[in-house]
Amino acid sequence: MSDQQASEVEDLERVFADVSKDTIQISYGILKSITKNFAQVIGSGAFGVVYLGALKNGMVAVKKLSQSTQDLSDTQFLEEVKCLKRVKHQNIVRFLGYCAESHGEVMEIDGKLRIVEVPQRLLCFEYAPNGSLHDYLQEKPYGFEWNIRYQILKGICAGLHYLHQGRIYHLDLKPGNVLLGTHMEPKITDFGLSRCIDENQSTICTVNLFGTPGYIAPELIDKQKISFKSDIFSLGIIMARLLTGSNGSITENWHEALNTDCQQMKRCIEVAKNCVEYEPYERPTIADIVHKLNETETTIQKVPQVVNEPRNDPSSSLHQVVKTFKALSVQTLHEYSRFADIYEDLNILEHIVEGSEKPSNLSYPLLQFITENFSDKRKIGHNELGECFKGIVQIVVVTRLPGSLNINDGVFHQQIGNMMMARHQNILRFLGYCSHAVEKKVEIGGDVVVAEKRERLLCFEYLSKGNLSNNLSDELSGLEWHTRYQIIKGICEGLCYLHKEKDIIHMDLKPASILLDDDMVPKIADFGISKLLCTSDERLRQLGYSAPERMSDGVTSRKADIYSLGVVITELVTGSKTKPSITNVRVICLISFDPFFINHANITVSTYLCILTIHPNYINCLYALAKAKDILFILKKLIRKLHKNWQSFVKGNESLQPKFWLVLFKSLIWLGQETIMF
Repeated sequence: MSDQQASEVEDLERVFADVSKDTIQISYGILKSITKNFAQVIGSGAFGVVYLGALKNGMVAVKKLSQSTQDLSDTQFLEEVKCLKRVKHQNIVRFLGYCAESHGEVMEIDGKLRIVEVPQRLLCFEYAPNGSLHDYLQEKPYGFEWNIRYQILKGICAGLHYLHQGRIYHLDLKPGNVLLGTHMEPKITDFGLSRCIDENQSTICTVNLFGTPGYIAPELIDKQKISFKSDIFSLGIIMARLLTGSNGSITENWHEALNTDCQQMKRCIEVAKNCVEYEPYERPTIADIVHKLNETETTIQKVPQVVNEPRNDPSSSLHQVVKTFKALSVQTLHEYSRFADIYEDLNILEHIVEGSEKPSNLSYPLLQFITENFSDKRKIGHNELGECFKGIVQIVVVTRLPGSLNINDGVFHQQIGNMMMARHQNILRFLGYCSHAVEKKVEIGGDVVVAEKRERLLCFEYLSKGNLSNNLSDELSGLEWHTRYQIIKGICEGLCYLHKEKDIIHMDLKPASILLDDDMVPKIADFGISKLLCTSDERLRQLGYSAPERMSDGVTSRKADIYSLGVVITELVTGSKTKPSITNVRVICLISFDPFFINHANITVSTYLCILTIHPNYINCLYALAKAKDILFILKKLIRKLHKNWQSFVKGNESLQPKFWLVLFKSLIWLGQETIMF
């Protein structure tokens, strides 16, 4: 060890021995040395691994922060250190020093070993020899004398009071983050999730979840609101665990651990119950809690009482305490267990959104929760599949399929499989699904029966720009050609992926099924939904975008998707929307496939021009089909009729003149050698 390193160790020894000394910066080499190259692990969590370190005068705990924290900038890390440095209290684990430097590590990159500079961030704390409260509760769930339990409880409250006075949230208070010193004194630790806030703040909002399932406050999950009352909820759960044991129940030998005034225990139960109130404003402040505990001690000192009641008397105050214990246990450990389940489900959804897990079956309570029970304020629209809701916490879209749809389970899961395996930058990311049976009471023939209703929900990524249909406006037509071209190219690449790589026919390609992200990158959605929408009028759901063969005979093929693609591309080029009507679409189908209809029906020029001006691509379709069916003469007849009477139609409809001349110009080209006289 060099002289400089020896000097650093001496500085750390002085800080360790004198509580008045300030926190120091420690080199990576020293921390590596005192932990013997990080040999002995004594704890771990989401934010790092804790190693045992040895000094001359005692042991220390060295926390090596995980890679997930390396995204913090140096400024952010030092702000956290600054927050830790100002915390000095007998019920808070002492912060001794920190390390923030880069260290070379050998890594394999592109098949070659390279030395890469990796940021190393470590924190050094005092070591608590009796482990955590969690471990002690597991080992001796009923072994505490009441006096020890009470002193632990009181010490936790004192430590939390100190933090709150310093405007610091803990945000992850739980038995695992309460260490026990030499004399079983509690010491709050793990400020990896803590936040220091300004003096004028009392509540803040966050997009990230903090805390541990079973201890996290409801409002943090429901509304992403953090306040000091969030810590109070966690404190109440810890108090319940201390009062009832690790598993939240009372054994038959409860009286052996009870050796104090019953009033003191009753007061602790009352405080714990108030701490776990659902509404934050109904919970006490930590100052109120400390005051009540001190007040109870004063009362007991003035009026000593001895617990001398029959153990088997149900009316005795001791039995009432046990009864209250059990009620509190049920309330805190079971009523709020749903938050633990939802928290776990949220973690799964977060991993899916990040891409570290594949799409999966999501729980109904989770989707119900993130849409606030499918409330109107979360609703952002609807499509052919059903109502769409924007999720909270994770920014996703939940589509709720209407219960009126008689969807075959086999078809449903087949489409789910198609969406799960489709992964491409131009395909909307599918995150998961839910098929959940809900029992509802319904009246049938005057009798009330319980019927099963099937809820089917789909979860997708949320794209802020909405769909292409909403963007087909002056705003879109005002975009430079490069942007519009990139949108067209992206749609083509996405459709090519579906056709070529996954053998999937979209069947419903249109602007409303193409979404745009913040960078105007298109993502195709809703592929295969037509199979779920088995209604008699389904062929008319895609007015203006369905290929003629699909409209007339229901024929589905890749070429039908190509036809829809052509319509979408033309709209992108022109920047205008197609607004077809059912009548016109039916007419165009009949024109294309039924010569008898054309010969005998009274088709006016205005109707025909309306058909053709719905979209120019219809002219291509009509001509190709007429030629294939050897009814070109019919099309020529209509074009002549159109030309002969054009003045009577265009008069008073000047806005249609550009489209009219486009139609007429194409008609003249197609007629070739035949001359139309003006």
